[in-house]
Amino acid sequence: MKKAILGTTALVAVGALAAAPASAAEKIQLGVGGYMQSTYFYQDSDEPAGTPSRISDRVTQEGEIWFTGETTLDNGIKFGVNVQLEAYQATDQIDETYIYVEGSFGRVLLGSENSASYLMHFTSPSPVPMYSADSNNIAPTGQANTTYNNMFSDADKITYFSPRFAGFQFGASYVPDGNSETGQASVYAAPAYESGLDRGYSVAVNYVNKFGGVDLGVSAGYEEAEVGGASEDQSAYSFGTSVGFAGFTVGAGYAVDKDLAGVSDSDRKAWSAGVKYGMGPWAVGVQYSKTTDEPAAGADIDATTWVIGGQYVLGPGITAFGGVEIDDNDLTASSATRMAGKTNTFFVGTAVNF
Repeated sequence: MKKAILGTTALVAVGALAAAPASAAEKIQLGVGGYMQSTYFYQDSDEPAGTPSRISDRVTQEGEIWFTGETTLDNGIKFGVNVQLEAYQATDQIDETYIYVEGSFGRVLLGSENSASYLMHFTSPSPVPMYSADSNNIAPTGQANTTYNNMFSDADKITYFSPRFAGFQFGASYVPDGNSETGQASVYAAPAYESGLDRGYSVAVNYVNKFGGVDLGVSAGYEEAEVGGASEDQSAYSFGTSVGFAGFTVGAGYAVDKDLAGVSDSDRKAWSAGVKYGMGPWAVGVQYSKTTDEPAAGADIDATTWVIGGQYVLGPGITAFGGVEIDDNDLTASSATRMAGKTNTFFVGTAVNF
């Protein structure tokens, strides 16, 4: 299946490029964009007895600076680049970085970016920037639930998105080496030995349409990859939906990861639901998620997250927000990076987009 998808994609792209003489009207000129999010939070927790004293409040930031550019050839085909710089010191200082080709045949992306299943997924709306019960930019207790298929994260891959027909769009990714990401794997070295997630693929379909005053989005995705040294392949699937009407956005997501790290019957299930209402510059909402780890041996471990909050647009690209995140889990012991038990995190912050 993977070979058929890749072969078809390559033939379509090559055919389109050869269809007419192609000379760029001008070279790509890079522009700058991105975002910064800053927050202060205070925590009230009931960690297990014997846990060392922990700093109860914190100031933290998250952000990226994007360098993007695009040009259109004489035959109408677009070429573009996207390089995303983390706005803080990180192990992957350059985050996503890729080149894309786009035309009537669809869009082909080569480089470091999330998979088709991840990018095409719908789920519950977060009431505020930065904090989320599903795919968050900050995890104040170290607990992060998600219904996004994220087996491959930003590993280097080839991804194809079809044109949208009658509301439907198809996407597929091929990932030769799940451990290879631009900037982390040396281009001056031979391919790595087989380990982790290799020769993986991701497929997805979503549907987007408007019915009167109702906006509808529905998605489904699947991923699978070989696991080096394991007899089982790891796989994942997800479903999601988002409905918008009269200022309300209601959404839900569901995902299952099967045979984690190639261990048979070691699974993880996650689901999320939420509602957000916005009128003018204001928006308020509530979002919930639950993750259940189901190891091959031992008891299941549940982790739940509530995010309740609101936001106010102060001006173009500037949003103030605040609320509370409630994390709870079955862990019996905390660590330096993960809090056990129940924790209430009260937060305020500002998000800037540029």
